Amino acid sequence: MRHSASRAVLFFLCSLSLFISTFASASLEQQRNKFIQAEKLYKANKISQYKKLKTELKDYPLLPYLDYQEINGRLTSSNSVSVSKFIEQYPDLPISDRLNRRWLNHLIKTKKWAAYRKHYAKHPVAHIHYECQNQTALLNGTTKQKKAALYQAKTLWMVGNSQPKACDPLFKAWMATGRPTSKEAIGRFWLSIEQGNIKLAQYLTKKIKNKKLKAQAELFWSIYNNPEKVESTLLKKLPKVHQSKTAQLSYKRWYRQKAITATNSWIKHRDSLVPKEEQLNVSEYMGIRLNRNYHSQAIKLSQRLDPDYQSAELTETRIRNALAKQDWLAVKQGVKHLPAEEAKDPKWQYWAIIADRHLDPQNSHKEEIKALAEDRSFYGFVAAELNNTPFRMNAKSDAISDLQLEELSQLPAAARAGELFKLGRLTEANREWRTALGQMNEEEIQLAGYLARSWGWHLQAIINAAKTERWDHIDLRFPHPHAKLFEMHAEKNNLDLSFPVAIARQESAFLFNAQSRVGARGLMQLMPRTAKQTAKKHKVPYKKISELYNPETNITLGSAYLGDMLKRFDNNPAYAAAAYNAGPHRVKKWLKQRGHLPLDVWIETIPFKETRKYVQNVLAFRVIYDRLEGRQPSLLSEKQVQLLALNQSKRTAL
Repeated sequence: MRHSASRAVLFFLCSLSLFISTFASASLEQQRNKFIQAEKLYKANKISQYKKLKTELKDYPLLPYLDYQEINGRLTSSNSVSVSKFIEQYPDLPISDRLNRRWLNHLIKTKKWAAYRKHYAKHPVAHIHYECQNQTALLNGTTKQKKAALYQAKTLWMVGNSQPKACDPLFKAWMATGRPTSKEAIGRFWLSIEQGNIKLAQYLTKKIKNKKLKAQAELFWSIYNNPEKVESTLLKKLPKVHQSKTAQLSYKRWYRQKAITATNSWIKHRDSLVPKEEQLNVSEYMGIRLNRNYHSQAIKLSQRLDPDYQSAELTETRIRNALAKQDWLAVKQGVKHLPAEEAKDPKWQYWAIIADRHLDPQNSHKEEIKALAEDRSFYGFVAAELNNTPFRMNAKSDAISDLQLEELSQLPAAARAGELFKLGRLTEANREWRTALGQMNEEEIQLAGYLARSWGWHLQAIINAAKTERWDHIDLRFPHPHAKLFEMHAEKNNLDLSFPVAIARQESAFLFNAQSRVGARGLMQLMPRTAKQTAKKHKVPYKKISELYNPETNITLGSAYLGDMLKRFDNNPAYAAAAYNAGPHRVKKWLKQRGHLPLDVWIETIPFKETRKYVQNVLAFRVIYDRLEGRQPSLLSEKQVQLLALNQSKRTAL
């Protein structure tokens, strides 16, 4: 009886929690609609209606955003008291910082120097732009304040990088006093050289009037602009403290002009020009580029550039170049010299096995391949294909209750982030989410990914899993929104059902309005030109770029384009994924250069790091999504498995 009563109480509490959660969601949706309406009323200047509606939103998480809209809308007629009041009332809100910056910029623009100084002293902004504005405000103050500003100007000017335009009025006033001196100018010149800011150094050369110091700068340019002179005695005429950096910059420039000549000269002269502890910078620069370009002399020169394998990054490029040449001994040596932690990467474990198998065909390495097949990764899945064993998911999940998520969602910043996400205001939502995470304890941060997932904010759920290193939490890392749309268009374009969704997972992490720095848009990150061409080819209705933010349009066009790439490249998903990411023209070029290589070698030797990782991820994600959907997964077709390095001859095939 007691057990029955306990179960009844538990059932009641769960039901009550679900009812409260459902009621709260409905209430929030009503408030959300009222919030949108209130914003519109304010913009339409219907203030009395706006104020009445605002009183109904006193418990709504985004109420401060209405206050912000009011003060921001009348910023030109506001005063520091009202701005300070908002900042102090909402110190943790990202919009408080935005308002503070806008107000400071307004005060400078309207030349309200005293007001700026007073407000900045109370609400400083940790950015050089606003510090320079503060010094400009001081410059327009008392004689004592002006003197202090001119003194500070030198400190702000004497850096190795260009300062923002906000510093120009201060620097102009400082220069009107006869500054910089030649000594100051040459000092900043060398600071810019140390940071590799060549354009700034060119500008500063004009500021050096002293003949002796001018000659010093001109000697640098003589060597840098004619880098073959770096071998000569000219370098020794520069101050000793600047000789090493001059040699490094000059050799890098020389390499860009004549790679092999510069590399041989560097190997010959580096010990006499640059301290031992600084040499790796240039050796890496040259070696990595030689190997990435698969230069015929790269392996030999790399051995001379870095004989002790000090650079892990250079060692990796040496291994890839050795793979491209199928020099299995060099591959084995390279993996052997990787740092211990990097050598544990499934990628390098795989290539160590393949190299050993080619060097010693009598040793099957079946146990090593079997062990690697336990890993949930591209190379773990390749090993599983070779070993003819099931793909391992090794999945974990946390038991999270609705009540836990409800409690977490009540944190003010989390509540604001959730509402902004649901309103589609992702810039503000991301800022509030970062604020929320900064206020959470470790346990709450672990829950945060599940909260984001419950909202459909899959990108933040995926990021949360990565930042908390929960790599085995497949439920967080691999959501499947728009499943029916993806499957319908996969079938329509003769694609494996998980191929388009794997592309979307890699491209945007299912952020429907994602936009890349180069202009790709939406779930499957289509470039507008590609979308237009694909729409025309497949007779898909498409009029404007904004339609790419519509999931159905994006999935329709993205799947069609992916299908085109698959047909173009012999139904090979690796080539198709590479073409989707880097463009078919590049894949055509890479196939012409290295298409004769085994498929796994070709993938690992893709010149672009981003595309290489992209292809490996997409192929692995296809397997994971097939498993999650209960389908029989395969990484590669039987034909493609035969193209792997281990199956290229009867001697090495398992």
